Amino acid sequence: MINKLGNKLDHRAVGLIFGVVLPIIGFIVFWQWKHGERTINEVFSFMASSSSNRNSLLIFPIIPNLLLFYFTNFQWRWDRFTTGLVAVTIVLTVIVALLILL
Repeated sequence: MINKLGNKLDHRAVGLIFGVVLPIIGFIVFWQWKHGERTINEVFSFMASSSSNRNSLLIFPIIPNLLLFYFTNFQWRWDRFTTGLVAVTIVLTVIVALLILL
């Protein structure tokens, strides 16, 4: 079953899409889990108030990409999918690093 799914999903564009969507879902999950009582504007204000607040809110959304990378690269060998996923993750990681340093 994974091989059939792999034949359909093993494309760079699909990896790019997953690479963008998973961090958004991860951010929403983390926001609701840790800061569910705050609105999205309050969360962004909270992030801007100090770098320690910013770190966890920016790093946690990248974790789903890392987990998906493990499976697609080491377990299932979806090389084209992994290429797209890694490209987006690198871009997001650079953005996160810059936001943490600011």
